[in-house]
Amino acid sequence: MVQLLRYVFLFACLMLSACDNGEPVSLGEQNVMPEKELPVWLDGTVNMTPQEWLIMRSRPGNQETTAVPINEQNAVGLLIDQASARFDESHRMVANRAAQLQDMLAEHDIHEDAISLMQWFVDLPATQHPHSFSAMCQYYYNMRSQGYSQQEVGQALLKM
Repeated sequence: MVQLLRYVFLFACLMLSACDNGEPVSLGEQNVMPEKELPVWLDGTVNMTPQEWLIMRSRPGNQETTAVPINEQNAVGLLIDQASARFDESHRMVANRAAQLQDMLAEHDIHEDAISLMQWFVDLPATQHPHSFSAMCQYYYNMRSQGYSQQEVGQALLKM
């Protein structure tokens, strides 16, 4: 019986030592950290700024692979500030909607990244009546998915 307990104890120790504790896995001279997936939505639990998240989210594959250069963060941060002020929506909401629009368009084989889309909306002259960023994204999606060009969408939105 004591012999059996020793084997069970030894087996348990071996199993526990094999558990991954989140540290890089050493493979020879390389340290390989499992890739982290970027959150689909920017919520209060995401530990990054809206501009960092949106830049990473706009990258092909949406992977959090490298740090975002500070000059790029500043430029996108300014763009988010402008969109937030113009459409009276939070930075997080604007970033989420731009990323959502990117994904929805991609389903129709229309490849426009979230940052470029946000810039397009910020550069768009004021419409006749104020609209939220979310509503503008929905109008844009509806028209682009029906085959209208970006220029045609812009002309239609200006009449709203």
